[in-house]
Order: sequence, then structure tokens, then C-alpha cells
Amino acid sequence: MSTSATIRERVKSIETMPSIPTIFLPLLDLLSLPPERVKVDEVVKLVSYDNTIAAQCLRAASSPLFGLAKSPESIKGAVIALGLRKVETILLTCCLGNAFLTKNWPLDPTVFWSHSLGCAMVCRKFSDKLATGDGDKAYMAGLLHDIGFMVNGVAFPNEFAAAALHASQEQIPFHEAERTIMGFTHCESGRALAEQWNLAEDMVRVIAHHHAAEPGDAAQPLIALVHLSDLLCRMRGMGYGYYERNKLDWIADPAWSVLLKKHCNLAEIDLALFSFELDEAVGEVFQLVSTIFGGKLRG
Repeated sequence: MSTSATIRERVKSIETMPSIPTIFLPLLDLLSLPPERVKVDEVVKLVSYDNTIAAQCLRAASSPLFGLAKSPESIKGAVIALGLRKVETILLTCCLGNAFLTKNWPLDPTVFWSHSLGCAMVCRKFSDKLATGDGDKAYMAGLLHDIGFMVNGVAFPNEFAAAALHASQEQIPFHEAERTIMGFTHCESGRALAEQWNLAEDMVRVIAHHHAAEPGDAAQPLIALVHLSDLLCRMRGMGYGYYERNKLDWIADPAWSVLLKKHCNLAEIDLALFSFELDEAVGEVFQLVSTIFGGKLRG
């Protein structure tokens, strides 16, 4: 059996695991719609189907992080008070976190989710600065870009643990360690899961190619944006829990040229200020992860 076929077989076994909340895929479909087409009552109805997710949503809404004058007493109150963007963050992270809370996972789950949420936040900020008009899609791409890690941790635990150790010892990018130890990376396994979940094609492309966009890919600008945001997070303290020897040089990265061709105003962005803004947000991201999961995240 080929590596690709093996990955797909393992992914099928993951989707049949009872730990994946039944509301996840319908919720993903709903939240992929433009905000003006999403009805609050539909979100409330889906969330209310899962008591665990509902409880986590209420706990997060009650956190001082969101600055609400009064803690909401109902799911509808939480959705209205928080707004769809924050609810999207909470629900997708809760669903995925519940699905992939495994014992002895080689990555610290808190670190993983901090990186994913951090990358989502940077993607949205980056998109806003470029005036792409699609910050929500950029946010979703940033949040989901590393779902292949969860596949590898669940479906290939021994090989993935060896790759994690190799990455940490050699201080190299995780995908390079995966390629060396496993023969494939989280990009390939993530693509298999994204296709199994019937995610939008551009989202599949981001998950599959965020470390190296293919020339001529229609989704290349979004892929490039996620790639640079991922790199910035890893170089500014929101990586995978170990030091990488790579240095951050956005302008020399091929992804920069891809974005510059589409967005002329890219050259006007103050990268030093942008990095500083990210540093300020690091604490907020870690607090959000802690609030959503409480004491539940343990390797």
C-alpha cells in the first residue's frame, strides 16, 4: 500500500472515532458562510446539541478576557454577547480539542492550540492590513492549517513521537523532521482529513501546501499569507514548544513575492510594528486557550 493510501485509511478510522463531536462538520459549514447569512438561532441550536461544547462556550464567554459586564446565562446570550467571530474561535477549537485529546501526545496541546489560534489571529490581522476583504477566510485558514498534526498524533503515534523528538533535538522545522522520520508530513495527512471533511478547495490547498505553495495554484496568495503568518508565530514564541534555528526573513521568503504581486501595499507594512503587535497579543492567545479548555489539556 502506498504512503498516500495508508494515510487515507488511517484518516477514515479517525473520522469514525466517537470523540469527534457530531456538531463539528455542520458547524463548520455554517460558519463558512458570510456573517450576514449566519443566523444566531442556527448556531445556538447546533451548540445546544452538545453539552460539553455548550459548557465550554459559556465558560469562555464568562471569562474576563472578553470583558462582558455580566456573564451570559444561556447559549444564545453567549453567542449574542461574544459575536460570531469569537464564537467561531471557541467552538471550532473546543470541537477539535475534544476530538484529539489523546494521552501522551508528543506535542503539548496548550502549545499546539496557542500556535493555531495565534496563526489564525495573525492571518486575520495580516489580511486586514492588505485590505483583502476576506479576513474571516484567512482566520479559518490559519486556525485549520496544522490539523495534520492531530492526524499524525492519533493515527501514527510512535512515528510522530520520534519526529517530535528529532525536531526538538535538531532544532529544525517540524515538517522537516516529519519528512525525515515518517516519510511524509502533517501537510499530506492534513489534506487527507480536510478532503474527508469536504472542506472548501482553497482551505484544502492551504492545509496541503502552507510550507511550499505550488506555482500557479489559484489559492497561492492565501497559502502565502498563512505560510508567513505561521513562520512569524514560530519565530515569535508561539511555535511548537522548542527552539528553531531558522531565522525570520519575510522579504527573502518566496511567499513574500507571491503576496507582493497581488498586493502592492504590502511594501508599506511596518514589519517591526507588526511583530510588536504580535508580541503584545501572545499573552491574550495563551489566556484564551486556557479559558476554553480549563485544566483539560494535558499531554
